Amino acid sequence: MRRVQGKIFGWSSWALPSDWTPWGDRPSLYEYIQAHVEPGRQGLTEGGETLPDEDEDVKGIHWAAGAFDGAFGHHGGGASEADTAQEILAALRAVLAKASRQNLERLYPLLAENSALEYVDPLLEGIAADSELDPERLRAVARWIATRGADRNAVKAAMALLGLFPGEEDRGLLLTLGRHEELTLYAAVALANALPAPDETLWELGRNVQGWGRIQVVERLAKTRDPRIRRWLLVEGYRNSVMVEYTAAICARAGGLRAELGTEEPAEEVLASAGDLLVALIEGEEGPSEGIASYEDGAAVTEHFLEHLRFRTRDLDHFLAVDRIRTFLMEEEIEWGALERFGWTPEHRERLLRACDEILARPGWKDLARQGLASGDRDCFFTAARVAENLGLDPWEEYFRRLQEGDSVCWYHVMRTDDPERIDRVLALAQERIPLQEIATGPADELGLGPGFAEHTNLDWILQDLRRFPGRGWPLLRAGLRSPVVRNRNMALQALAAWGRERWEPETEMLLRRALRDEPDEGVRERIEKVLAGRPLEEED
Repeated sequence: MRRVQGKIFGWSSWALPSDWTPWGDRPSLYEYIQAHVEPGRQGLTEGGETLPDEDEDVKGIHWAAGAFDGAFGHHGGGASEADTAQEILAALRAVLAKASRQNLERLYPLLAENSALEYVDPLLEGIAADSELDPERLRAVARWIATRGADRNAVKAAMALLGLFPGEEDRGLLLTLGRHEELTLYAAVALANALPAPDETLWELGRNVQGWGRIQVVERLAKTRDPRIRRWLLVEGYRNSVMVEYTAAICARAGGLRAELGTEEPAEEVLASAGDLLVALIEGEEGPSEGIASYEDGAAVTEHFLEHLRFRTRDLDHFLAVDRIRTFLMEEEIEWGALERFGWTPEHRERLLRACDEILARPGWKDLARQGLASGDRDCFFTAARVAENLGLDPWEEYFRRLQEGDSVCWYHVMRTDDPERIDRVLALAQERIPLQEIATGPADELGLGPGFAEHTNLDWILQDLRRFPGRGWPLLRAGLRSPVVRNRNMALQALAAWGRERWEPETEMLLRRALRDEPDEGVRERIEKVLAGRPLEEED
């Protein structure tokens, strides 16, 4: 992308309005984000994640901040995107000639109502190719929208435009906007284009985001030579709230994982990240990211990692990492012959398997797991629970204890039992804790996503397993049938179908017929009819 180099015309007859905007009096995204930035604190303060242009009335699947642009960031523009870009470019030329209300009212909706991801690349190419555009006016328009705009797509486009201008003048503005995951990609690209040495600034940006924004920044730091940034990538930067698999290979290479593990005594933080990265690379073989089969140092790094663990730490996270490596080494579906060029020879794999067995057979793991199950630290507890199950220990009572203490994630875990007595304890607690009357407000087409549906999600964890316990939990099923969340109703129907009529309560058929009358979802109506007719919900063709 070329930077703008054009003529600079007089400013006497051209100025952007100071008392009017095409987005009305809606709040500025920049000012909103700026208000949620606290000095000395990374990221945004509470409430900053929900931008003021969020449409609260839209139903359906909501993308997490930055997820849409992150998932489709490599999409190639087609003819329609090029047409949109040309239309925007024509409207932009008109504004640069005359910043009238009419011209701005034509330009801004084009920016705001179209996906910036689709039009921004061809738009920038068109701008860079047009030597007649006034760069000072263009920058003024970009800053005006970036600092005052009320719509994310328009602000994204403005951020991209700022990347056309070299220098640090817009660095602070882009870093502030980029703290929101929805805008981080555009901040990263603009900063990379505008700054001659952007790595330090990108690193600052990356430390202030955790989700898709972190992934976008890490991808742009893959070739950094700064030892501080490389260390950060290795021990912290790979972590994100989406999938470590997206960044594992990048950070293993950029952070020099093989060299770090090749030392006699690598730091504990390096061993911790090595386990995370190796597991992520293994899992990445079945995902959308680069896996261990394409990581040229995979075999050597695995050997170094296991060798250090034979003589050093006893960490439950390391136990899980070694166990996952062992499972990987035993997978028969992998085309190991194609991987021998990276060192995955039969002899090497056999040696690694012996190391895994030696580490996992050490005495003391069960004691560590029991200690972890008693921990008040949530992460420590769930790690210990996974290890305990692997070692044949039963953590059900500890899950139930945490559930009683208010950890709602444990509804899923306590339902993973075949013991009727335990299930009775769970169902009694559920009827005490879950506000069934507040859930049974009548059927609607809600997906049940977001914090407002936390109790509906808790009910879901129970309903999905009640099919295995005929006749138990009728009050919960009854609430599920009247829930506004589609999944609750489907789970209740699946349980009733699995029970069979002989296990129904006397009122069940009446409630099902009422549900059939009120049901707004065609698919759910069909399932109700099947349950009433005694037909399986999933019929063979």
